[in-house]
Amino acid sequence: MSADVDQDWGPSVRGRGRRRLPFVRVLAGVLLVLLVAVVLLAAWITSRIPKLDVDGLAGSGSPMHVLVVGSDSREALSPEERRELSTGSAEGERTDTIFLLSVRGGDAALLAFPRDLLVRRCDGSEGRINAAVAIDGPSCLVRSVRDLSGIPVQHYLQVTFGGFRDVVDAVGGVELCLEEAINDRDAGIDLPAGCQTLDGRDALGYVRVRKIDDDFGRIGRQQTFLRALAGEIAQPSTLFDPRRVLALSNEMGDAVATDRGLGMISLGRLAWGGRALADGRATMHVVPSEPGRTSGGADVLYVRQSEAEPLFAAFRDGSVLDTGPAQVTPGEVSVRVLNGAGVPGLAGQVGDLLDGRGYEVTEVGNADPTQRTVVRHPPGARPGAALIANDVPGGAQLEESRDVAQITLILGRDVVNAQ
Repeated sequence: MSADVDQDWGPSVRGRGRRRLPFVRVLAGVLLVLLVAVVLLAAWITSRIPKLDVDGLAGSGSPMHVLVVGSDSREALSPEERRELSTGSAEGERTDTIFLLSVRGGDAALLAFPRDLLVRRCDGSEGRINAAVAIDGPSCLVRSVRDLSGIPVQHYLQVTFGGFRDVVDAVGGVELCLEEAINDRDAGIDLPAGCQTLDGRDALGYVRVRKIDDDFGRIGRQQTFLRALAGEIAQPSTLFDPRRVLALSNEMGDAVATDRGLGMISLGRLAWGGRALADGRATMHVVPSEPGRTSGGADVLYVRQSEAEPLFAAFRDGSVLDTGPAQVTPGEVSVRVLNGAGVPGLAGQVGDLLDGRGYEVTEVGNADPTQRTVVRHPPGARPGAALIANDVPGGAQLEESRDVAQITLILGRDVVNAQ
């Protein structure tokens, strides 16, 4: 090789430190530009998000607990939008959806609070938890959740009807596969069975529909959709499309409102933990409860304290994040599948589904009728139980019990509604 050949194209040679690989310089410049763009974009989004006065929030800590609510207020909707979204014209505000999202690093767990849950609210009254915001705004809901669960809520994030629709539309819709058609005039949807892409309007109807089953089925649909939406946002077709990123950023800024303390750092922690939702690693839970009536005759859900307290404790100390489904594989988990839904052949169908995903199904049988699907597990078997609960349509409640020798999935009516 001639001595006068330019070696800038190749690796640097000892004694010629001033000659650097141009590609490295270009890559460093690109990464710097991208980093600055991300920071500026995050700052811009944060500056656009409306801020709410929320009392009773805890200081920073790990894990970070964020109360995420869907507001059913129609105030910001025009008459045309109310008709389009089939929201009706109810006055005031209630919380249509209530989730506690706990994140630590790249791990996340969700705890759903059914909207009809009977609790003692911030003013000392007993009633449905979804009406707490009508008493004293978000602060009352935060206090009601904290007093019930003992979980220190650090941040509050609220999503509106219109905002939810716009975020779904900004990512180009979300694909779902429905086992059965869903037709509900009140929710404004008429969806056929099969796989389809839901736009914002249909997606809102899907997560709001109630008349086809009950609150647990509704929560199952919300959890299913939340996973699908997070996965869509995390797709390269979204993240690497500047137009979609800009549209999503615009809509996110308009779709949510947060407490005043949720800034760029907390928002970054929330987004980082949200990756677990996108890839299916986040565990999803529902406050254990059962139907009943108040003295006034209203239908409510009563908390089953003996089952709820261990779950609350796992969220409080973060241990719920130590037992995520990523720590075990299906091939390491054996399970009994029992049918408590009263639907002939259901245990066999779900058993086949789990077998197809690699689990060892040791028994298929029947159980006493039950509304809620539960995964009972002996002490020390929670990781495998959490993995199974994540693979059951609509999710399942985890319950530690010394009365079972192995992980036992008891199917309730809610799993039928979620299929």
